[in-house]
Formats: sequence, C-alpha cells, structure tokens
Amino acid sequence: MKIALFTDSFLPGVGGTERAVLGLANAFLKLGEEVAVCCPDFNRHDDSEFAFPVFRCKSIKLSPNDVCAFPSLSGNFKKKLKDFNPDVIHCHTVSPMTTYAVKYSNSENGGTTPPVIMTVHTKFKTAWECSVQSKAIVRAMVKDLRKKLYKADKVCVVSHDMIAELNSYGYDGEATVIRNGAMFDKVDDIEKAKQLATEKYNLQNAENVLLFVGRIFRYKNLQFIFDALKLVKEKVPNFKILLTGKGDDEEYFKSYAEKLGLSANTVFTGEITDKAMLSSIYSVGELFVFPSLFDNDPLTVVEAASRRVPAITIKNTGSSERITDGVNGFISDNNVEAFADKIIYLLNHKDELKQAGINAEKSIPKDWTQTAQEYLEIYKQVLQNKK
Repeated sequence: MKIALFTDSFLPGVGGTERAVLGLANAFLKLGEEVAVCCPDFNRHDDSEFAFPVFRCKSIKLSPNDVCAFPSLSGNFKKKLKDFNPDVIHCHTVSPMTTYAVKYSNSENGGTTPPVIMTVHTKFKTAWECSVQSKAIVRAMVKDLRKKLYKADKVCVVSHDMIAELNSYGYDGEATVIRNGAMFDKVDDIEKAKQLATEKYNLQNAENVLLFVGRIFRYKNLQFIFDALKLVKEKVPNFKILLTGKGDDEEYFKSYAEKLGLSANTVFTGEITDKAMLSSIYSVGELFVFPSLFDNDPLTVVEAASRRVPAITIKNTGSSERITDGVNGFISDNNVEAFADKIIYLLNHKDELKQAGINAEKSIPKDWTQTAQEYLEIYKQVLQNKK
C-alpha cells in the first residue's frame, strides 16, 4: 500500500506531532508498506537521513514555532505526489497541508481518488487562542477545522479526551482512538544510560530529580509546576527539576523561578535534539512532572515510562489516560496543594516511586509497529467502503 503522511509539522521540528509522524513512517517501512511524508520546506532540512521519501512544498515562517505551507504553489511537490500516486492520504495536522490533501483527494489524479484519514493530535482551539488575539478569527478557524473533519473519510484521535474536545467544536461524527507509539528502544542498564545527563548537569549529588520535557509555553500549565515546587521545597529542599525544551515563555519562567526562590533547584536544558542525550535525561529522572491540561496522549509520558520514570498528571485529562494511579504512575486533583503533597509523599517513599517506574515500563509504552498495524486495518476498511 502507498501511504502519504501529510503534516504541517515535521523535522527539524521537535514537537510531539513531528516525532509521531517519524515513528509511524518508519513503522510502515518495517511492515513492508510504501510511505512518503508531505510537509513544508522550513529550515531546508537534509532529508537524506530518512529511509523514506520526503516531499516538501514552499512555505513561509510565521513565528519561531509556526509556518504556513503553500503546496498548491509548489509544482515540484505536486509532481512528486502525483508520481507517488498514494492509495491513502493520512493527515496529522489541520492547516494548509490538510486543505490541499482534501482537494487532491476530491480531484481525478490519474484515475485515483485516495481517501483521507485525519488524526487529531492537538487541542487546536487552546493553541490558537494563545497565538491569535481575535476571538472572531479563532471561531472561524474552529469552523474551518470542523468542515475538514466532516470531509475526511475517517477521523482518528490519540485520546478519549480529544473526542470530547472535537464535540466542543461542534463535530459529532465518529472518531476512533489510536494511541501513539514510543520513540525509544528498551534499555537494560538504566545506570549507564544516566551518565551523559548526570555529568552534563552536575547531578552526581542530587537526591531527588524531577523532569519536564515539552515546549516551554504557559498553556502547558508550567506555572502550576513552579507553584507546586515552591511548596515542595518547604518540605524537601534538596531537589532538582530539569526542564527540557524551548518556547516563547522560557524567559518568563526563568524569572518566575527566581521570584519563587527556585533558581538553584531549576535547570533549563534548552532544546535537546541529540537522541542519546534526550534518552539520558529521561533516564536520570525519578518522577516526570506533567500537569498539562492541553496535551492528549503526550509522547513525553510514554518516553519517560520507557526509561522507568513514572509520571504525575492531572485527573480526567488525556495525559492521565494510560495511568492507573499508584500502579504505573500517579494522578492528582487539579490543585497545586494536592499536586505538591503527592510529590512530597513520593520523594519520601522512593520504594513506591521505583515500583511505579518498573510498572510504567511494562504497561505504558507501545511499539510504533502496533500503531501502524491498527492504522493499516483502518486504511483497508476505508478503501473497501470507498469502493
């Protein structure tokens, strides 16, 4: 089967959608399928490192984190896609690439009209509200997204929480939950895996190491983390938290940490693109702190679990759906005091923390080939229905 993965976000970006598309593309190759990634040409990335073709179209950068693609104006892109002649188009974002994908599917391209599958990874309304200063424009963007969902032959989401989100957009069609896979292979020697991060960030004498990996934005609920850690420090003063990632609000949170007296406890690592170093950062942690209300099925929680690091998340969120409280991770009420109390308890009961990490490694990570197989079944069903 020929599969075209459409996305407005791909490498060299380092977000969850980028890693999900990469993981899925490699998994399809392992299963013997033909796959191509269709994406914008931002940063002129060297695509020779990939085992699959990447078709890039013209784009412009709107902000450090956003680009706008112009596939319809990219003759070379259109030719490559037509020559590839996909059996299925699978969209992982909802911006211009998906608009073009729907248009392409509805036109005659060598006699084929490939079905369009959409996987929604993100709570777009929240993200748009943070970047667009007009409620009217956000409403129009949500309306456009809803239209695209109804035009798709199949809609998938990465969490049950995302189904409720789509319902709030006015979409009441069917949506199937397909969870993401994990990027890291299993490691047997965690102590060895810790070495890179331990040496780089001087953690040799750190008694309690907490982690956050993700974009440094306020909508990730990062202020909640710092407010909770201020309370933690009163009872457990000797801890470090590594915050790995970049974002527009990094300077704000550095100042906020200083204001709360947490500068000595906080390490901003910046963006880490080296896979070995990122794996080591996950390995060195004891507890992954992730109170995001925004994320649906965050790869970071899965990646932490693959390194035997359990996560603490907020009740009734997409981030908490893979977790059984006290077994393979921890779930807190959406309350700073409750969140802090749970962290304090866990740092004082390392045996429970360690056992949860062992259970997390066994139960949370999912291989991308399993995810790819689930999608292949959906593709076959949609193609049969199309006939």
